[in-house]
Amino acid sequence: MEELTLILTENELDFKTFKLCNLTGSQIVSFDVEIDKETALISYETQEKFRNKGYASKGLNLLKDVLFNDDNILFLELINLSGDYSRKVAENAGFFSRSGNLDYYVLLNPLAEQILNDKLNFLDVSSVKYKKTYQLLEKVKKLRQVEFFSKQKMQAKLDELLQQREVVDSVDYKEYIESEINHLQKVLIDSQDIKKL
Repeated sequence: MEELTLILTENELDFKTFKLCNLTGSQIVSFDVEIDKETALISYETQEKFRNKGYASKGLNLLKDVLFNDDNILFLELINLSGDYSRKVAENAGFFSRSGNLDYYVLLNPLAEQILNDKLNFLDVSSVKYKKTYQLLEKVKKLRQVEFFSKQKMQAKLDELLQQREVVDSVDYKEYIESEINHLQKVLIDSQDIKKL
């Protein structure tokens, strides 16, 4: 894939717009980010001629690095997703479906627990801020469990597709199965690499 740049084009207190561009300056994907405390709500649009080529996932990977590192965001939420390609974009960028809702995906900052524990160490245990931070930590722990179970569901789906691949007759369905197998293998391998970091 060609070299890409993520450019911040609008920067308000609680709203940002980023553009993913190639070296010629052509806009490939636009990301709108609404920031609410520790959560960033993300919607995106890929220019039609660049769709289904991996650009949105690549852009989301660049964007999550910016938001997690520069803005100390704990949660990224993808909103307004529709269709199989949007699901794959989200999963390729490490997002997981929360409670099986396929138009709502979330991604946790890999350092969320550490960030919150560090905050707790400097707060008075009886303070309201301590209680709110502790509640956030509990939310993160619950979402980590959801993330774990989401990956288990993906592994189970992959296992099922690997079995179906051997017995399916339809060429179209076989192409779909191969596409899903490749996608799920990539997502599961990438998620294992992230955990090792």
